[in-house]
Amino acid sequence: MMQDFRHTYIRLCKDHHIDPQDCVLEKLKSLAVGSSSKAVLDLSTNSLTPKTCAVLGKVLASDRTFVEIKFSDCMLAEDAIKGLSQGLTHNTFCRKLDLKGNNIRGTATEALGKMLCHNKSLVSLCLEWNAMGMLDNSFAVFCEGVGSNTSLRALDLRNNQISHDSVAELAASLKRNVHLKALDLRWNNCGLLGGRALLEMLQSNKTLSRLELAGNNIPSDILKSIETAVQNNADRQIIVDENLKRTQTMAKHIRGLEQDKKLQLNELLTTIDQQEEVIRKSQRLSTHQIGNLQVALDERKSAFNSLAAKLSMAETELALSEQKVNDFNSTVNRLKSEMQEMAVSHMNELRKEKEDRANEELKYLKEISDAQDKNIQLQNKVEDLERKCRQQQEQIYDLKEQLTHVQSELTLKGSQFEERITQEKLRQKEAMRDLEQYKQKDMARMKQESEEMERILRDRISKMESQRLDMEEEISRLKSANVSDKLNAEEQIASLKHRLKSEEEQRHVQLEEKIRVLQTSRDELHSHCNQQTSTISQLQHKNSNLQLELENMRRQMNEVNEELSQKNNYTMAEVGKVKAEMSKYQSKLDQERSIQSELREKLASVDTQMSEQLLKHRKQVEEKDKEIVMLEEKLKGRELELVRLREEEAQRVQALQSAIFNYVGSKQGTATR
Repeated sequence: MMQDFRHTYIRLCKDHHIDPQDCVLEKLKSLAVGSSSKAVLDLSTNSLTPKTCAVLGKVLASDRTFVEIKFSDCMLAEDAIKGLSQGLTHNTFCRKLDLKGNNIRGTATEALGKMLCHNKSLVSLCLEWNAMGMLDNSFAVFCEGVGSNTSLRALDLRNNQISHDSVAELAASLKRNVHLKALDLRWNNCGLLGGRALLEMLQSNKTLSRLELAGNNIPSDILKSIETAVQNNADRQIIVDENLKRTQTMAKHIRGLEQDKKLQLNELLTTIDQQEEVIRKSQRLSTHQIGNLQVALDERKSAFNSLAAKLSMAETELALSEQKVNDFNSTVNRLKSEMQEMAVSHMNELRKEKEDRANEELKYLKEISDAQDKNIQLQNKVEDLERKCRQQQEQIYDLKEQLTHVQSELTLKGSQFEERITQEKLRQKEAMRDLEQYKQKDMARMKQESEEMERILRDRISKMESQRLDMEEEISRLKSANVSDKLNAEEQIASLKHRLKSEEEQRHVQLEEKIRVLQTSRDELHSHCNQQTSTISQLQHKNSNLQLELENMRRQMNEVNEELSQKNNYTMAEVGKVKAEMSKYQSKLDQERSIQSELREKLASVDTQMSEQLLKHRKQVEEKDKEIVMLEEKLKGRELELVRLREEEAQRVQALQSAIFNYVGSKQGTATR
């Protein structure tokens, strides 16, 4: 197989007038030395020309040798990728393809997409360290190929500069693909929009069970929701695989039972055939014997006709022969009856076996129905899990909406700070413009002064020329004075220029310091805003704690009220008991007074005892009243504490509101400035 591949490669190179590359020939030679049924074609880190790749593509189109092909870190050109993809379009044997680090982009990406549209054998495709996402149109063609492919199970797109628009295209194509199980998108530029597109895709795609998204600037909440969706897909796939395995095992078991049934039926049919052959043999023997008897009878008849004289002997022989014939007929009838009985017994056995087979089929049908019920229960469990996933996703969407509201508020605050910065920049530009105008005015003034000086000097020169003949010495002196004045004027102009430059630099430094101060103030405002948000969250936490304390106090008050009611009931019951006892004692005393007037002393003692008991009961009642008063005072103290806590909470809320209003007012004042 390796030799055929090498010969076809060399022949096609000769047909296209191309020199075969040495690296390819050496690799094919090494593979031919250690040949195996499932070889790997590894041409990584080799610089392959587009023509060589076109020839390799043509050879690979009809190849059935290499299961895995590697072209990693070859930096292949677009034409080379096109040639390889054209060949791999018709390949039906290769399972893994590695194109790592080839700077694939543009038309090469489109060629790979077209190859995936037609290829039905690739299971794994590695495209790491390329630039497929630079052009959205070409990557859209690649996504169409991924969506229409039915054999690909693993796709590696790490470090491909894929933007959020390209990720959205890929997600739309994966909604149609129900065969891809692993996707690697690490170290790209998916962002928030790409993460949302992938999350939306996972709501419809239930086969993608592994998705890598590290280094894509996706928010953590979206990443968590994507991970949960992928985990749910993995769990679903595990359940589906288990169901498939169970159904396969059941199908194998049913097929084995059917084969056993077929074997039993074949054995029964063979036994029936054997019995039928025995019956046929017995019938043949009986017919042969009957034929022999008929021959003997014919001979006897001929002998009877020939030997009419020996009639008596012939009659006796005929009688004997008739007896023998009767015996043979009886034996034949007996054999026929035995054959019929055997046939009836075989028919009964066949009927019983059919009934047993029908019973076994009913049992297997019941088992199949039980398995189907179990599958339905598992499907219901899967639906429950999906419903729970939907509820969790709805909660996630609510949290996302809250996050978007908070982010919108932050963006508004950021836009206000940016407006302040732009105003300060405009002020700086206006100050620079004023400085330039002042500089131009000073330059114009200096030019006017110099022009005026030159005009005055020219007038003097003209006057001195009119008096030149008389005053040459004076002219020379005046010339020297003019030269000195010019030098002084130039020195003054230079000093003014230097002074203006220094002032401009100082103003520029001051403006930069102002910008830096404004930036620091903006950072301080951000930090102050974060502190305010943290304080608000802390106050909310404190408020919730106070509410919990209030609920606990209320619960305690209710418990105290219940105890008071119980104690009141107890005291009332005791008072009722005392009253009942008192009434009993009084009735007894009345009876004793009516019956025995002699026992007044005893009654007095009894009265004293009753008075003592009454005093004791009164003391007990007073103690209980005191306890009730103490509990009421405790209740009042608790109520006062609750009122104080409510007032403190109201004061804190007012302080918070005033602080928030002051903060908002200060922000509005700074914004209006």
